[in-house]
Amino acid sequence: MLVFLGIGYSLKHLTLEAIEYLSKADKVVIDKYTSLYEDDPAGLSEYTKGELVYASRKDLEGEGMNNLINEARSKNIVLAVPGDPFIATTHDSLRVEAIRKSVEVKVVNSLSVLTLIQSRLGLQAYRFGKTVTLVYPDYFKPYSTIETIYENLNRRLHTIVLLDLRLEHGKAMTIHEAVEILLKLDDELENRLDDSLAIGVARLSWRDERIQADLLPRLRKYDFPPPPHSLVIVSNPLPVEIEGLKLICKLPD
Repeated sequence: MLVFLGIGYSLKHLTLEAIEYLSKADKVVIDKYTSLYEDDPAGLSEYTKGELVYASRKDLEGEGMNNLINEARSKNIVLAVPGDPFIATTHDSLRVEAIRKSVEVKVVNSLSVLTLIQSRLGLQAYRFGKTVTLVYPDYFKPYSTIETIYENLNRRLHTIVLLDLRLEHGKAMTIHEAVEILLKLDDELENRLDDSLAIGVARLSWRDERIQADLLPRLRKYDFPPPPHSLVIVSNPLPVEIEGLKLICKLPD
């Protein structure tokens, strides 16, 4: 069996189901490149007698993917993934290939940054539009990201903006960097974001999380703990959402 197991962002996020599958594992492969963890994932050893190994991107793609699938034919292999498997992660091709090769697949869900944002910030879950990822403009300018934000604003919907993580290269986009990139793109296009409400979300659900709402340009004046970071662009908040922005997200008067 190949188990895609979400461990959230902290060992305290492990579910009873996750602990059950960890206890049965012959090997636990820890994804170290799609996001960051609050606790050292080596702590999973408390819940398993299986071998604990760390995986880079090449270990889970191409030949590495085939090796893992072949191993899962005769062993219980757990792929421990930050957050919730297949929510803003990159393992869809691995799952499809395992099923195609008649390897049993199990998905064990956990907390995701997407569900945390919709649950924790006081915004109505049904008022979120399409989620986007903002990448560093090293090779191209991410116009499609800001165009989606505009589309959501036109529809009076909030936008979750996930920020670029290149952990194998030691890079993780910060809220300050994201604001600079968005404002430069906005200046080239429609000049709509200077007056937009936004929420900076740092280490949500971690012990040192910080949530701060303000006008998008003003988020640059706040100090945030290190990544992982996200942004939310707020559109036409309802009265109950405005109260949430003030009380939960510390929106200034």
